[in-house]
Amino acid sequence: MTINNLYVVLICLSLLNACANKHADHGPSTIKQNALINTATQEKIKQDHVIELIKFYESYASLGIDEQKKIYADTSVAILENGQDKSQHIRLAMMHSLPSSRVRDINKAQILLQDLLQGGNLSWLEYALVNLLYEYTLDSTKQIQKNRDETKKLEAAQTKYENLQQKYDALEQKLNELKNIEKTMNERDTHSANKP
Repeated sequence: MTINNLYVVLICLSLLNACANKHADHGPSTIKQNALINTATQEKIKQDHVIELIKFYESYASLGIDEQKKIYADTSVAILENGQDKSQHIRLAMMHSLPSSRVRDINKAQILLQDLLQGGNLSWLEYALVNLLYEYTLDSTKQIQKNRDETKKLEAAQTKYENLQQKYDALEQKLNELKNIEKTMNERDTHSANKP
């Protein structure tokens, strides 16, 4: 999953939300205008928060081992201090789901993401991002299992090949022995025929 795909999903979701928030009544009422402005401001804050999370995802992937471990430790401490901070939980799940992460653990990422999805206290943008990450981790798990199955099949085929190679070598050795016996018998027959 590339960061560009995440940006496209985020933009699409923002546009859908903007279309859904239009009201049919466009009267000059200042109360309605203020409500629309407040809604737009809140949505902008939520979008900025999700964009910040996506940027974190992108930047974390390019960090070195020590930097990743430090951010992981800082995030874990932040979660211990404030267990209600959804942002830190999302970051931790991202760290566990990234392929280039030194703390990668798909199972932990799935558990964290599932808890976030079932918690119900996410904005729709956060929910979309968390759901996307969850689907990504499910696909990763399926791919890992598929790779394991393929490795097992390959190992079984390799073992079968080695067994067949051993049988072939044994049969070839027996064939060579039989050829030597036949050669020896032919030589005896030619020597005995030449002796009168």
